[in-house]
Order: sequence, then structure tokens, then C-alpha cells
Amino acid sequence: MKILFIVNPVAGKGLAKRLVPEIERKMQSVANASFDIRYTERVGHATDIARYGANSGYDIIYAVGGDGTVNEVANGLVGSDSALAILPGGSGNDFIRTVDGKVNGDNIIRDTIYGTKKLIDVGIINGRYFINIASVGFDAEVVLETQRFKKFNLSGSASYIAGLISTIFTGKSSKVKIKIGDKVIESEILLSAVANGRYYGGGMKPTPDAVFDDGLFDICVIRKLPRIKMLFLFPEFIKGKHAKFKEVSFYRSKKVSIESDDPIAINADGEVWRDRKVNFEIVK
Repeated sequence: MKILFIVNPVAGKGLAKRLVPEIERKMQSVANASFDIRYTERVGHATDIARYGANSGYDIIYAVGGDGTVNEVANGLVGSDSALAILPGGSGNDFIRTVDGKVNGDNIIRDTIYGTKKLIDVGIINGRYFINIASVGFDAEVVLETQRFKKFNLSGSASYIAGLISTIFTGKSSKVKIKIGDKVIESEILLSAVANGRYYGGGMKPTPDAVFDDGLFDICVIRKLPRIKMLFLFPEFIKGKHAKFKEVSFYRSKKVSIESDDPIAINADGEVWRDRKVNFEIVK
């Protein structure tokens, strides 16, 4: 058995890199297995390494890092015979919460090497694959604002809090047209999450009932609401208990499209950009 560990050395403020000695120690006790460790050096590098690994016959390819690293490795493995495994070493580690229910464990390497392979759904958004959650609107704006505040040398948590507060008080709702299967929604929304997994943003649960292998996206749409009400909604949103708000609706579908006259913020597994139209589809 050939195993490749792709390590993002800056993930989790160096946590992923600090896992390497433990990986080497534990792999010494794994019978009939050879392994290699490769470090990423730039954005997108994990995809290139994963694609190389798949073409070189590695049986299992580990993403050692956070959700961004997992996303990049997955983009390099879609359609290959190599299995994706995750060794959480980032700040969020959200997708593995859905898959495994926990984000760490002493036996995670042995369990994944000797475990059973399982097919999971993969989404595609405007030509790029994602395996966890893609979203449009408020939460993506928070990520963009957080990145802006990081330029002022604030810590990660301080930047996020500053970004969240800034977005609550200065952000605008987006007038969009959403197609979910045969259903069309035209409304001002706070956000829409199109999900394969249940968690994002370090444990928030926009789609608490999502299943990663049912062939369907779980979609959460939150319509425009007063800013003061947002302060009550988000504590429940974090816990996955936001269905009780009248502005919140849930749907399931294999295809979703969202259009807006103005460019809106989009977040797919931590990659953020702006666009006027996005199409989501489960890869067959």
C-alpha cells in the first residue's frame, strides 16, 4: 500500500506541520505500507500534488491541514482511484465533523488506513469542486472583511470578530433569483448555503440535517431581516437551531443556481470571490 501525506505547513498556525513527527512515528508500526510526505508551497499546490499522487498510484492520499487543504486535495483526486483521507490540522476542520463527528483522535491514521472506503458526494460550482459547503451573501462577506482586518496584524479570532461586526452594521442584503430544481425564489436574502456537509466556519451548523452521501444538496436560505433580529438569529444559527425563524427555509436538490444584478460574495470551502451568477451541481 502506498500512502501520501500532503501537509500544509501554515495551516492552523503551524499545527499541521507539527503533526509530521507523529505521522512518521505511527507509520513505522503500519505493516505493508510505504509513505511519502510532501509540503505545499503555494495556493493550489495541494491540488497539483494530489493529482500527481493519484497518477503515481498512491492508494491513500491524506490532506493534513484545514478545510482549504482538504478542498485542494479533493480537487486533485476527483475521478481517480486514490482515496482521500483527512488528518485535521487547521483552525476549522469542519468537513471531518460531518464525516467522523470529531476532529481528532489518537488512532485516526490507523483507522483511516485500515478503514472501509466510502463514496461521498462532490459539488461543483462554476467549474470548481467542493466537498463541504458553498454559500452566497452575508457569511462570505464576513470572510472578505476578516481578510481585510488581518492586514492590520490582528489575530485570527480578533479579525473574525471585527469582520463579523463590520458586516452586521455595514453589510447589505442581496436581491437574488434562486432556482432550486423547478422552484424559483426571487427575494432579498441575507445568505444562502448550499451544503454537502453540516458544519462550516469552525463549527457553525447552517444545514444540520445534511448527509454527505445522499446525492442531494441541503440548501438553507435566510431572507432579509432587521439587523437587531440578526443578533438573535446567529446564536441559533451557530447551533443549527435557526429553523424556528420565519425568514429561514430549507430545501434539497441536485442543482441550484443563484443570480444577482450586482456582484455578490461567494464562499466555497473557504475560497472567496465575487460573481453575478453561480451554478451548483452534484457531480455524477
